[in-house]
Amino acid sequence: MSISVAFIPEEDRLDLSFDGNLDLTNAEAICGLSANIPASLRTCVLDLTRVERVFDSGVALLQMLCRVIRRVGATVVVLGDHPEIKRCISLVMANALYVSPLDQEARPHLRAI
Repeated sequence: MSISVAFIPEEDRLDLSFDGNLDLTNAEAICGLSANIPASLRTCVLDLTRVERVFDSGVALLQMLCRVIRRVGATVVVLGDHPEIKRCISLVMANALYVSPLDQEARPHLRAI
């Protein structure tokens, strides 16, 4: 699993893209991110469209990250198109907006993110 991180300071936005399995192999990176979330953060986009499998440990790590993001008052937007990921996200992350790039109604709004 790899994580790509991009911070856009002009928009106070953090973009995280995940590839492969969502599991404990991400612990160090996510813990490091959680410890360094800027207080000015407004939006965090989690791109999970390239995640192949979701493990409980990976969901727990995302839940921890979302708690930290919620503390600074930022919005979490989750991009994904896998039904199992959508189910897991909706169960554990109440502050996340789940958007599928395959959803025709959502596509025009994705340009703004």
